[in-house]
Amino acid sequence: MKQSNKLETWGNETTMNLNNILYQNIQASPYFKQLYELKTYHEVIDEIYNHVESLEPFLKGTTASTAFCLLYKLWTLRLTVKQVTGLIEHSDSPHIRALGFLYLRYVCKPANLWEWFDEYLEDEEQVQIQGGPRPVSITIGKMCRQLLTEQKWLGTILPRIPVPIARDIDQKLKERLQPPPLPRRESPSYDLDPRVSLERSSRTRRYRDHDYDRRERDRLRDYDREHQRHRRYRTPSRERRAEKDYDRRGSYDDKRLENYDRKRRYEDDRIYDRRRSRSPRS
Repeated sequence: MKQSNKLETWGNETTMNLNNILYQNIQASPYFKQLYELKTYHEVIDEIYNHVESLEPFLKGTTASTAFCLLYKLWTLRLTVKQVTGLIEHSDSPHIRALGFLYLRYVCKPANLWEWFDEYLEDEEQVQIQGGPRPVSITIGKMCRQLLTEQKWLGTILPRIPVPIARDIDQKLKERLQPPPLPRRESPSYDLDPRVSLERSSRTRRYRDHDYDRRERDRLRDYDREHQRHRRYRTPSRERRAEKDYDRRGSYDDKRLENYDRKRRYEDDRIYDRRRSRSPRS
């Protein structure tokens, strides 16, 4: 095996960085002991294809699942880079691919995780991760994002990623998954000939003036219609009534002046008679 084809691993060489309870239950599993008969990489792949239906760590109680027994069996084979690539790109079963990503999450050097997972973060292939009467399925892309950002997988603890690497992965995920910014709208006249731009602006101004003239014409027409309606409903009787009221007011004023003159003449006559009575008789 060439050095360049060797997968860089880290952590515990014996337990594959598995949770201690899970590791002990895998070792005690009768099914895992049957896997000793499988000697080659392709035999394990066929076993995954035929028997893995979900990806839970445990089946009932603390019984290790078929998927994780086969995952540890892959670790005993010490897969190469080419073999891991064959796992995560396998076309026969999504569970083969999913176990490939779980294998990388447990044993791959944390600094190399993003390089392995980057290409598959938006993979839309569905994989069933939980069985039973209510099975749960997710996409391969969502599974990859969960393995990079979460500390547990379906109840079992995953190996800890160093804080600086975890922060770098979070930042790359945000940049990768955030929606692209909307393109900034620019004036179309920048890319046009000045003469074309001037012609377009004058055409726009002409259309705007035409619309203004039309609105003004409609306004005047409505104004004329409204006033014609008022004149139409103003009957002659109303006009005569207005003239009669004016005449009544005029006659009332004349009568008031007449009464005032009569009263004044009466007062003058009384004053004249009073003075005359006071004068000495001749």
